[in-house]
Amino acid sequence: MDELIGLVAVIGIFIFPVAALGTGWVILLHEERIKMIDKGVILAEPERSPNRYPALRNGLFMVGLAIGLIVGMFVEPSVPENDFEFMVIPTFAVLFGGLGFIVYFALSRKLQMKERLEDKKMNADTERRIEQL
Repeated sequence: MDELIGLVAVIGIFIFPVAALGTGWVILLHEERIKMIDKGVILAEPERSPNRYPALRNGLFMVGLAIGLIVGMFVEPSVPENDFEFMVIPTFAVLFGGLGFIVYFALSRKLQMKERLEDKKMNADTERRIEQL
C-alpha cells in the first residue's frame, strides 16, 4: 500500500503542474482572442486539414495493440511476482498501440508530402497549358 501512495504522490507531483499550466495557457489564449474580437479585429480561422487516412490510423493502432498483447503474454511468465504483475500485458498493449500511432504519423506525413508535390506539379502543368493558349 505504501508503494501505491508513493506512486500516486509522484504522479501527482508531475501531472498537477502540467495540468495547471495547460489550463492557464488555454484561458490566456481565450482572453486574448476575446479582447481582439472586442477591438473589432477579424480573426482568421486556422486552416485544418482533414484526416485523410482514418482507416490506416485505426488499422495500425489495432495491429499495435494486438502485437502488444502477444508480446505481453510471452513476457508475463518471466516477470517476478509482485504487486504490479497484472500490469504487464496492458503496459505492452499501450506501448505498442502508441508505436502504431507513431508509425501512422510518419506514414501519413510522407503521403501528404507526396500529395503536395503532385499537386504542385499539376498546378505547374496547368499554368503552362494556360500560357500556351
